[in-house]
Amino acid sequence: MLTDPYGYTGDVRGRRVLLVLDAGPPFSGRDFRTSGIGGTEACVVLLAEALAARGAAVVVANRIAAVRTDAGVRYVPVGSLGDDPFDLVLLFKHWSDVVSNRGTVRAFIWTDVHVPDPAGLMRCAAWAHLSLTLSDYQRVRLAGLIADTGIESIGAPIETADYGDPSAAKEPLLIYCSVPDRGLYYLKDMYPAIRRRVPDARLVITSDFSLWGAPAAKDAFMKFFAGQPGVEYAGHVTRPELVAWQRRARVMAYPCTFEEGFCLAAAECMAAGAVPVTTNDFALVTTVGDGGVLVAGRPRRWLYRRQFVRACAALLTDDARWQALAARGRSRALDTYAPAAVLDRILDAASRAHHRAGAGAMRSRAGL
Repeated sequence: MLTDPYGYTGDVRGRRVLLVLDAGPPFSGRDFRTSGIGGTEACVVLLAEALAARGAAVVVANRIAAVRTDAGVRYVPVGSLGDDPFDLVLLFKHWSDVVSNRGTVRAFIWTDVHVPDPAGLMRCAAWAHLSLTLSDYQRVRLAGLIADTGIESIGAPIETADYGDPSAAKEPLLIYCSVPDRGLYYLKDMYPAIRRRVPDARLVITSDFSLWGAPAAKDAFMKFFAGQPGVEYAGHVTRPELVAWQRRARVMAYPCTFEEGFCLAAAECMAAGAVPVTTNDFALVTTVGDGGVLVAGRPRRWLYRRQFVRACAALLTDDARWQALAARGRSRALDTYAPAAVLDRILDAASRAHHRAGAGAMRSRAGL
């Protein structure tokens, strides 16, 4: 019978844990805290550090050029991982040959909603003892692809330490900190209407495509706001700069048109006290929940735009409304999306999957 090394208490002391993301740009913990990295990469870093903090020996394999160690986590190139055994293997997003026949307990964590390689997803699911997603929206999508009703959603970790104390200096500031092509085109039309209601309102835009190694395309998106007062297009900023902007902002203005699988930006903004105003669809429904304003419909519709503008203006001017939503959002983000809380859910699911695998092996040996 398989023993259970991972109880809900999260006791992984002395265990060897491997996290694999064999896709996208290289990264490490230092990159997360300085230049910034993508959402899946951030999840890997924060979960790896949470495991290391509990006494696990943690290795992260990605496309990094050379071995380095940050916050007790060893980051290694995928191609130089070797044949070392691991007690727990977490495979993120895509298949990688380095996980073949490796791991006493194996979990596949899908962080996407798009399916460029259905066969690869099937391979990940067949390899794993359990499949996990960041949201129920992703869970339903993945279950339909791999015909598995046992998938669980675990949420995504955010660096709650960055948002420990609520900022006392909130400004009439809107922040857009998602990928530009996920809603900025529509915000350009709504921002002037917000300014007419709140003349001192300002907008900061803190993202571009360079986070993923692509051309920033900043000039193309800056044209949307040409001649509009109070707009600062900061583009890709460092992690400390991003956190500072989130803590200064009162509202996260995000007329989302993209199939968000979780939306780390919304979770971080809630933790910072910047209330999300966004679309009532995709994983935003559960990530934001009652910690923000979810607008029905699509940003191209006039009714959506009217409701979006009114919600942003109200939050910039009505202190009581803003404080109530900000408090709910902070509580939700800091409790639900803390790395330790997300890790507990992963280890609990791994423990149950391991029990099921052990029981199945016993039945097989008994000829049942």
